[in-house]
Amino acid sequence: MIWKILLIAILIDLLFGEPPEKIHPVVWMGKLIDGLRAHMNKSKIDGVIVALMVVGGFTLAGYLIISFVPGIVGLIISAYVLKATFSINCLAGTANMMEKYLASDDLETAKKNLPKLVGRDPSQLSKKEINSAVIESVAENFVDGIFSPLFYFLLFGLPGALAYKAINTLDSMVGQGDFGYFSAKLDDLVNYIPARLSVLFISAGAIFYGSPLSALKISRRDHGLTKSPNSGWPMAAMAGSLAASLKKPDHYILGSELDMPESYHIKRAVRIMEIATTFLIIVSFTITYFVYLPLY
Repeated sequence: MIWKILLIAILIDLLFGEPPEKIHPVVWMGKLIDGLRAHMNKSKIDGVIVALMVVGGFTLAGYLIISFVPGIVGLIISAYVLKATFSINCLAGTANMMEKYLASDDLETAKKNLPKLVGRDPSQLSKKEINSAVIESVAENFVDGIFSPLFYFLLFGLPGALAYKAINTLDSMVGQGDFGYFSAKLDDLVNYIPARLSVLFISAGAIFYGSPLSALKISRRDHGLTKSPNSGWPMAAMAGSLAASLKKPDHYILGSELDMPESYHIKRAVRIMEIATTFLIIVSFTITYFVYLPLY
């Protein structure tokens, strides 16, 4: 049944994209986090309580779905909920949209839409720095939005994917200051292995659109330049794959000996991400179909 859930979830993503907000499980996570946060004092202990409640609640929800919703109904609901934890279609579509704006030198629209991908202030960024920001987002979101949810689905089934997504959502919403300290550290922990494994898949994706050896070399050399202990791995691998440096002003330059990216590098980054995702899906199906995982 596990492979069927995965297959239907991927088909939903590729054919239909994101569910409407009103019935999107991740939107429900966000509303729960906001509701709990409104009644807390924003201390570290409050942050721990909220994180445990949200992660525990959605992990339990995943367990209840797979345990008590039978037959085809359970299969469809499980696949729908799993799809909500990852996003292939939306990531590629948003990045390609940005590439069109930048290729036509519509910097005003590009800057207006950049916050859909990254949190940095776009007002002072040059065109090449916007190109870089989009590519960085594609690489980082390959881990957060595709690799890690499927990784934890393979290990722990639907409860694992929901637990990961709850942690990642907590980090994106409250991962600053005392209140978000625990959520941020938890997010670092759960992405530790996927971020490093992602280099292999990005390098494999670079076989057709870049340099696998350069991806491995630069990821190994430059991954520690970012503040995050995890995001440097896929971003540096993407920089090496594209033979283009990725720069966040006043923070880091990955692949500093390379030229800054042009707009067409965004399209190549998306293609590398798509090929890496294809390899990931093949591996995931192989595991779920042929290998018995006792952690389910």
